[in-house]
Amino acid sequence: MAQLPRSKTDYSLEIRYRLKDGSWSDWLNKGSGTFQDISIVQKQIRLLASQYQNREKEIRFEYKGKLCGFDGSETGEVIRLD
Repeated sequence: MAQLPRSKTDYSLEIRYRLKDGSWSDWLNKGSGTFQDISIVQKQIRLLASQYQNREKEIRFEYKGKLCGFDGSETGEVIRLD
């Protein structure tokens, strides 16, 4: 049986959140995959953020090794959410 070609991972999502003492948690790896459409990534970001309600949080969205904003454009910065 022929194997399907493996898709190359080209984006990843990580999150960290503000702790009660005001410091930041460590970055938590929340997955990676092959980029298909920004709307899919935006849904993943919303879902990720909803798990940390009432906390200041930052999401690291890397696409092809570059930090990107919520719209997928290269920003060089993490996504900050309150």
